[in-house]
This record gives sequence, structure tokens and C-alpha cells, in this order.
Amino acid sequence: MKKLLFVSLLLSSAVFVQAQGADFLIYSFKGNVSVVENNAEAKAKVGKLMNSSATIKVANGSAVTLICNEAAMFTITKGGTYPLRNFGDSCKVSKSSVSSNYVKYVWAQMTKSSGSPGSNRKAYMNTVGAVSRSINNVWIDPRLDTVNYCDGDVPLSWKSYADAEEFEFFLFSSTDIVNPIYKTTVKKHKVPVSDLLGKIKPGNTYYWTAAVKGEENDDLKVLNYKKKEDFKSILETIKAQGVPFEGEAEQAYRIAFMLEDAHFLAEAHDYYEKAATADEANVLYRSTLMSFRKDYEIK
Repeated sequence: MKKLLFVSLLLSSAVFVQAQGADFLIYSFKGNVSVVENNAEAKAKVGKLMNSSATIKVANGSAVTLICNEAAMFTITKGGTYPLRNFGDSCKVSKSSVSSNYVKYVWAQMTKSSGSPGSNRKAYMNTVGAVSRSINNVWIDPRLDTVNYCDGDVPLSWKSYADAEEFEFFLFSSTDIVNPIYKTTVKKHKVPVSDLLGKIKPGNTYYWTAAVKGEENDDLKVLNYKKKEDFKSILETIKAQGVPFEGEAEQAYRIAFMLEDAHFLAEAHDYYEKAATADEANVLYRSTLMSFRKDYEIK
């Protein structure tokens, strides 16, 4: 049965399309690119769904990146006319260097019929943490089980089941929770990493937790303070996983997603902001940025 899907991602307006049988989706393009369907030609649009009977026309100096069968991504950079039925080999996941999880995520968001775009990112990420089994009045989101940090700022946050006005934050240099290297009392449910910079050193691993003032919490979370050269190497590896052509906004969004999956939250926030700024009309990028800030208590 054919199903109408609401394509809101990467578009400034809502478009309804019949998606059953759709094999290809336009992820990014530059220059003069058009789509021919049923003998009618129209300009390419990011988020456009097509089946294998369509044809892509690429002018000289232009490029288009497509997602195929929800899992693979490939780029056409040479001018010409290309029947999509000829790209079966390009639809194999092994042909794409981009994370298949990310490609599946983008496809799902671009064909999302309801809900807030970008709000279910963790369903497509590999490392989202484990459910805490500690019994206390403070709950720390499993997404904060491990935070990798190099630069910028992001809060270490928690929620409380108690009607408490003050909380104690503890930072340790090991899993020995007897002697914290730092302890402070706060009224908010978070402590910015920037508040800890005078107490931590790059290249080291630390452990933290929070509790209602006067209580204890043995649910330790990890804070890895990465050296700049180590983060630079990770970032370059992520950038290199892209396809031959990505628009500025698309690249920033992919990098943000992958940095979040790698637990570099402050850095991921920077790239989500870059994506939203590079394409201000894009519903997905702005919605994801707002969702990310809500998830991690960033104001």
C-alpha cells in the first residue's frame, strides 16, 4: 500500500511525495542539476525521493550526492545524463565510506512523517551508554556515561527525583570515591566543564557524579580530557569519511552527528551550530540543534 511521507528535512517548505518504491534521495548538490521523471524535467531539490526509473542530469562543473536504498551514499561529479537504474553497484553499503548508521538516519529524517526532526539521533548511534542501576535521588542520563572533551563548553548534568534545593558535585581522579579532587555545592542540576578546567589536565581520565546535598551516589561517569592533537586526528578521520561532494551545511551536520556518537559533546554542538547557520532555512538542522541543547542542558 502506498504511503504518503512528509519530507521536511533540508527543505524550507513541506512537500508530500509517494515514497513506495523510492530507491534514491538527493542528499546534497551544487550547480545545475535536474531530475527527469515521466518525461518531465525539474530542478533538483535536497530531500527529493526518486525511483530507479528517474534520470539525473548534471551540468559540467556541477555535482550531486545521492542516498540509495536507505543505506549507501555516492556522488556524481562528471557532467552528463544518468539513468538511476544504472547505479545498482553504487547502492552497496561497502561502496560508501560514510557511516551506514548516519546514512540510515538521514534517510529516515528526510522521509519522516511525524515528530520532531533530529530528536531520535541516539537510535542510530553506536554508543549511547547503559541504563544506570543505582538507587538514589539523582539520575544521570546514560548519554553522559562517557564525555570526551577537548575544547568549548558543555555541562555535566543530572535530574533529581527529590524536592531538593542543593546538590553536591564530585570529581575524582580515579574510581576511588573516598577522596574527590574537587567538590562543590550547586543549586542547578549541572556543572559546566569550563568550571573544571583549572582542576583537570589534557590526556587524563576523570570520574564524576552528583548527589542531593548530604547524600551519596556511587554512579560514576567518565570525563576524558583529550589533548588537542588527539582530537585533531579524530576530527580529520571523521572529515575524511565524507563523499566526494558535500555542501557546507551537510558536511557540518554529518561531522556533528559523528562527534556526538563519539561523545565529543561540546565539539558536536559547535558543528550543529555551523550546520544551522550555513543553511538557516533548513528545518532539520535547526530542529536538531534545539533538540541537542535540550538533551544536554545547553542554554
